Amino acid sequence: MAIDGMKVIDLDSHLVGDLESWGQTVEAKYKEFLPRKLPTKDNERRKTLVGNQIMVGSELGRQKAEKKEWVTEADLTPQGRVRNMDLDGIDVAVLSPNSPALDILWFADDPELAAAYARAQNNYMNWYASQQQGRLMWAGVIPLQDTKEAIKELHRSRELGSKALNVKATPIPGKEWWDPHFDPIFDELEKTKTPIIFHDTKTGSMGHERFANNFFFSHMVGRTIESMVCLMIYLCGGIMEKHPDLKIICLETGASQMPWWLSRMDEHWEKLPHLVPWQKRKPSDIFNESVYVGCEPFEDGLFEWAVEYLGGDRLVLATDSPHWDSSQPGLVTGPVAKSTKISQENKRKVLGENAINLLGLGL
Repeated sequence: MAIDGMKVIDLDSHLVGDLESWGQTVEAKYKEFLPRKLPTKDNERRKTLVGNQIMVGSELGRQKAEKKEWVTEADLTPQGRVRNMDLDGIDVAVLSPNSPALDILWFADDPELAAAYARAQNNYMNWYASQQQGRLMWAGVIPLQDTKEAIKELHRSRELGSKALNVKATPIPGKEWWDPHFDPIFDELEKTKTPIIFHDTKTGSMGHERFANNFFFSHMVGRTIESMVCLMIYLCGGIMEKHPDLKIICLETGASQMPWWLSRMDEHWEKLPHLVPWQKRKPSDIFNESVYVGCEPFEDGLFEWAVEYLGGDRLVLATDSPHWDSSQPGLVTGPVAKSTKISQENKRKVLGENAINLLGLGL
């Protein structure tokens, strides 16, 4: 594969149907506690029984988006994915869970059950990627509800082959990301050189309740704004001061809003330093050392400007395949590879070099 001799790594490719697979990968004692869909009408928000709680979905059933024009069952198999990757010169796709899996892992209030769900998800991801070794890799999950269980599953998933950690940008209920609860987890992520991938999804994100009747608005707000707020907390809330070796990947936020958001953070740090006395470094300086942003050129019309402003070192390729807002296979990498405004050096970095170095892929 590769494009003009440049390795291509997709850091934002999703599994589909994860939850349906947990029945085959979860330990027997937890099978009766697997999430169960509850009956809902087409004009009602979906409900799922998770442990002893009911999780209410963020959208009406009739608003479900589907990519009927090209996504078939064959496209969702490991072989089908690789066939589509070949159309774009993609050497490796790093798989992330689908939205429902991340939402349910976040929602579960029983730490033991959350840990069982995490193991089931990681087992499934490992099996799926193993069907196309060298082409498909994966980024796992851990139960953030319990520090010891989280660290235990982090090590187990790394031994299985996980390349990064997927979490929602929205922290688990009752905690903010700067809560000391997370410090031992951050310490372990630094030690194991495991980057965090922030993927915000539906449940609990901004717009979830306010725009419950219209997915257009809840999706506009939740994916991008929630991740930007999360990044602000990491860069300005003291987390990166305590954990300078932590690496962050922000996906599904786009790239072109980051220059403005970084400038705004820097301005507040310069003018209101007494409100963040722990902050020793300019937020943009931390960003330039520790943060990577997914570049979705097919949906971000200003991505070339973002590459120029942020520099090629900070961006990674993100296709979001095979979700409804991703691009058709064969049309994904062209906007970067064929751009006349991006230097060859930056093309090489964005398409694959940054991801290879960040994840230690050794390709």
